[in-house]
Amino acid sequence: MNGPGCPPIEKPQIHRNRFSEEAKKQFEKFFSDKSIVNMSSYKTDSKTNLPVLYLKDTKKALWDKYSVTYPNGIKRSSFMTQLKSQRFQYREDLGGLCSTCCYYGYNVFEDLIHLVSLNNLDKELKVS
Repeated sequence: MNGPGCPPIEKPQIHRNRFSEEAKKQFEKFFSDKSIVNMSSYKTDSKTNLPVLYLKDTKKALWDKYSVTYPNGIKRSSFMTQLKSQRFQYREDLGGLCSTCCYYGYNVFEDLIHLVSLNNLDKELKVS
């Protein structure tokens, strides 16, 4: 049976589908929302040829929103694994603000507008 010259045992092929079609659609629908991500207009992921998505929140905050929206969707570890893809990048990777400022919602332009309005500059300078 298992000696020399016997044919090898045929092992069954196991095909696993990690996510159902419904779970994939929920994940894509969640990340197509403009309040959650900014879509790059020119940069694409090399594997999928889909546009890069810049996340507006932390992973934990995104998970909290996703789990409330889709309580029967994919689980937390699968969600975090999907976010490791190069398609998803943090907004602070764009430059300009540090991660702490980005987290608390400070914006560079709002501070500049406030500084200009505080100083008594000519109206022509304020406009430009």
